[in-house]
Amino acid sequence: MTHSDDVEHLAECSACRQRFAANVVPFDPAARRGREREFTSVAGRLERERDESSDVVARYLRDTPTDEWSRLAEMPDLRNNAALEQMSEEVRRRLHRNPREALAIANLSASIAESLAPSQYPSVVLAQLRGTAWKDRSSTLRYLARYDEALEAAERGEEALAPFASLEHDRAVIRMVKGMILAQQEQFEDAHQILSECRRVFRELGETKRYIQAGMAEANMLYREGRYNDSSELLQDLLHDAISADDLEAQARIHNNLGHSASQLGDFASANIHFSEAVAKFTDLGFVAEVPRTAFGAGVLLIGKGQITAGLARLREARQEFTAAGMVDEAGLCALRIVETLIERGEDTAARQLTQDVIDEFTAAGLDARAITAISRLRDAIEVDDATAETVRTVHAFVRDIGTSTAT
Repeated sequence: MTHSDDVEHLAECSACRQRFAANVVPFDPAARRGREREFTSVAGRLERERDESSDVVARYLRDTPTDEWSRLAEMPDLRNNAALEQMSEEVRRRLHRNPREALAIANLSASIAESLAPSQYPSVVLAQLRGTAWKDRSSTLRYLARYDEALEAAERGEEALAPFASLEHDRAVIRMVKGMILAQQEQFEDAHQILSECRRVFRELGETKRYIQAGMAEANMLYREGRYNDSSELLQDLLHDAISADDLEAQARIHNNLGHSASQLGDFASANIHFSEAVAKFTDLGFVAEVPRTAFGAGVLLIGKGQITAGLARLREARQEFTAAGMVDEAGLCALRIVETLIERGEDTAARQLTQDVIDEFTAAGLDARAITAISRLRDAIEVDDATAETVRTVHAFVRDIGTSTAT
């Protein structure tokens, strides 16, 4: 039963008053002082760790070969909160420049966070450290299109935070990544529920940056559902928030996504403007992996406008940059877009050679065997003059949907 005035009701109802009193923890001044001393002690310790370990992670990463980074988990200097904070920053900084290195650091961070002794920090601090480490690993795996592993990492992060209701912000950050993964796996209903919840939490907490991120994820989901007008409207609103917050990275991503939506709506002039804005901002930020993604979108746009030579040049440039960044999956999907255009132009020999290049690259990288089989069949069809642009589009969609890339 609910009451319009709970205080007045408690004054009148002895039964409810007794139940209320039974559920209230008695005030204990000594216990409160003890908790305050513990909090002050832990806060001081964390600050000392930061002061004493200002650049320890950068030094270890610089002085250790990349393929040996995993052994750094045993280094005492790295087994603390300050070092884990620095690793999280390194993951964020490298994700769009060198995602393979970002994953190696995220793996190192998760290994350390999970192996810290329970006595090293209060349980809530350990939960935050582990939640952040698993969130970083999930984000990096998602970026590399390893969705099943990314989802598992996100759920590990949720499990770490589950016992602590006070960690609402940390939980929302992890769930936002989870929502993005589900959207890329086309589980739109679950993704929408999670992302809407995250937007609400971030708005209530005054977290503008996170609010924009959750909104962008929701807009991307709308795009994947084919709701291009709805996606564009949401992105335009978010662009105003990003400009007000002086968030250059968010502005770049929003412009890129607006370019794709405009392309789908046939507004090529607006699309070109948005792509150009995105490339300029990503270049200023030094996000070397994002520049080819934007060039890829611009190349598809130019081909759609009939500017075939210029469009192919953009796609080939994007493919080279994807390969240089170690993003074999996206380089392969970019190549399939080129193959589609080559077949339309009757350049079957070049198209067949490019499909063979992709097969070799996917095989060497150990990517999904189903994708390799599909591309091999495409190569054989080109060989006997039995492939059309539609054939390539079908293969492209299949390879993309089984989760080898996030390219559009």
